[in-house]
Amino acid sequence: MSSSNQVKVWIVCGLLLLATMINYMDRLTLNQTSDDIMKAFDFKKDFYGKVEGVFGLAFAVGAITTGMIVDKISVRLLYPLMVFFWSLSGFLTGLARDKEELIWCRAALGFFEAANWPCALVTTQRILDSSKRTMGNSVLQSGAALGAVITPIIIEMCLRLKFPEGFSHLEGWRSSFLIIGLTGLLWIVFWFIFTKDVDLSPQETQKEQNSSSTWNDLSDIVKNRNFWILMLTVLSINMTWHFFRAWLPLYLKETHGYTKSQVNWFSSGYYLASDIGSLFAGFLTLRLAAKGFKVFEAKKIVFGTFSVITLLSILVAFMPAGPLFLGLLMVLGFATLALFPCYYSFSQTLTKKHQGKVTGFLGSFTWTGMFIMQIGAGLWIQGTENHYTQLYLGQGMLQEAAESLAKTKSYTLGIALAGIPPIISFLAIHLFWNPKGSIEQESH
Repeated sequence: MSSSNQVKVWIVCGLLLLATMINYMDRLTLNQTSDDIMKAFDFKKDFYGKVEGVFGLAFAVGAITTGMIVDKISVRLLYPLMVFFWSLSGFLTGLARDKEELIWCRAALGFFEAANWPCALVTTQRILDSSKRTMGNSVLQSGAALGAVITPIIIEMCLRLKFPEGFSHLEGWRSSFLIIGLTGLLWIVFWFIFTKDVDLSPQETQKEQNSSSTWNDLSDIVKNRNFWILMLTVLSINMTWHFFRAWLPLYLKETHGYTKSQVNWFSSGYYLASDIGSLFAGFLTLRLAAKGFKVFEAKKIVFGTFSVITLLSILVAFMPAGPLFLGLLMVLGFATLALFPCYYSFSQTLTKKHQGKVTGFLGSFTWTGMFIMQIGAGLWIQGTENHYTQLYLGQGMLQEAAESLAKTKSYTLGIALAGIPPIISFLAIHLFWNPKGSIEQESH
């Protein structure tokens, strides 16, 4: 490949980073402005949990749907089409008139956002040779953390914007959705400009299909014990990550009294720490392997170490506000995202030929689980708040004081439990992983 073609290829990888960044920006805007939206549309945590749950269910459907069609439709056209529709969904959220329209916008966002990873991974597969794909995938994945860092800062600026007379109703949280939604349109323009001379067509080996062989191979994968351990693992680490993603801003405001600005700036730091944790997990694995550990053992040690660290959630749930409390939360973010590279590596030992199908299936399973978890979390948090409100009212407190104090109790159990699932999956890997179920025997 000529040097000019190499430059074009890495520019495309940069576009994948930006697409993933925009994907997370559209997703996180709701979490960072949730208290304002709940007040505007007059709903409580149980409905907020439903909004998050519907997003997860739509994401699960979108993941498996896109995975089935991405190899049959030009990715040059499908990718920008999906970016357009998820950007439109995010933009329309800023114009929603009630909670019913909000939940429909969120469902559309989940469905179309799920296309990002199948489209991006097909792109890196087609433009990069095998020796460079890991780096290309690292570039695109880093956009998730970058988007999570930038979003609270953009929201903080949007909350200070003043619109001309006649558009003042779009100020505040609505402007965040409108502005972030429009960024996707700019990406589409750049995509068509910079992919014009890049070959995104599948290679001949990718066109060859044998349905009988495919189904036999997939049947063997499902019979593999490691496949079920991976299902437990991906569900566990996502439960921890997405509980904090969805509920942390509300928890900080309602339980510990942090202001909107404080939460926005802390969120940027939290996701920056998470990104560092993800990179550190890869670095630590390499160091352990260099010191003589087998690669699989090195990954297992790293996964186990960070699984233990996520147990800090039990301590954090009962701590008062302050620098130590915020510091431990950042350590939790650092440890939680560090689990994901390890999981990806474990999953890559299952199959080469059907990696995309397996990854899509596991992703769809995960987001179905997130649908159930987020609805359950909303019901539990709101139910706990209602219980304590009635308890304090019965003790003679005024309504406002009772509701305020009840909010400090409603998240405790959820925060405490959120960090436990990863250690369960680590024990499953440690006790039940079958080396003979891997496609390769890893040494160094």
